[in-house]
Amino acid sequence: MTRLPLLVLALWLAGCASDTPPEGPAAAEESAAAPQREQRRFEIEYRVQLEAPAGQQTRLWIPLPRDDDHQRITNLKVVAAWPQRAGEDTRGNRILYLEGEGAGQPVEVSVRYTVFRQARRVDLSRRASDERLSDPAPYLRGSKLLVVDEEIRAVHAKVTPAGADPLAKARAYYDHVREHMSYDKSGEGWGRGDSVYACEVGKGNCTDFHSYFQALCLVEGIPTRFAIGLYGAYEPRSEPYTTGGYHCWAEFFVDGRGWIPVDISEADKHPERAEQFFGGHSANRVTLSRGRDITLEPAQAGPPLNYFVNPYAEAGGKPLAASKTVTWTDLAP
Repeated sequence: MTRLPLLVLALWLAGCASDTPPEGPAAAEESAAAPQREQRRFEIEYRVQLEAPAGQQTRLWIPLPRDDDHQRITNLKVVAAWPQRAGEDTRGNRILYLEGEGAGQPVEVSVRYTVFRQARRVDLSRRASDERLSDPAPYLRGSKLLVVDEEIRAVHAKVTPAGADPLAKARAYYDHVREHMSYDKSGEGWGRGDSVYACEVGKGNCTDFHSYFQALCLVEGIPTRFAIGLYGAYEPRSEPYTTGGYHCWAEFFVDGRGWIPVDISEADKHPERAEQFFGGHSANRVTLSRGRDITLEPAQAGPPLNYFVNPYAEAGGKPLAASKTVTWTDLAP
């Protein structure tokens, strides 16, 4: 196989200077009772491969992580043969964009970065501040597959505790979803984050668990948001390992407490951690993007993406298959 010549470009994100837990093929089972690390540091290589049709202009978008209150990204480098640039969509998601003419050969792109990640813990026993959302409207809307139907409204009416505050109501939705659903990727329909499917069928993966939870929050008028990214082993490993999947989670907002994280699918797989995953997130993850119905930057020719964690490519204005493999190397904190 002939390889195209590679150019190396160092990209620094704004501020960078300063699903077996992984849903991938290489995750070994770990003790669910093992204590979780509060801080993790790893090097990630996100490698993309696609077959670019000869003579056609091909476009490729890859999600890039960004700094937030719980993760810091440094040493980001891209190895690719095509011209590239880093941009940002309207929700603040960072995106690497590449474009070139296909030569009928495999095109490979390697994106490397170092991630320092802290576990999240929200003290639910007290108000933390007087924080309020200046504009909650964006977090009170559904999406193409995050839908509220009559069945979900009926469930909401049944499981919402009368007279409870928003935090207690969200906990009731968390418990209901965990009890109603099972982590099961058999059959068809799972993995799309279809709230109606999750309510009716009662099984699926992380996208389905959290879409159902978000739908119940939306009925109640509790602001909620979706995040998706990479998920590694709970405990550091002595050798690099690979994952091929993704993991997603959700947050809801309560006045005076801010954004509160949940990870219901992990709580389903590890019931002994159910308390931790209401109001907390483990450190073995990397957030890549937020939101659903994603319009990329620059905009893709196809429809909005359901979510953005995998590479997306188009040739001649039509979607083109692109695969990814993620390699994790644990570093000292």
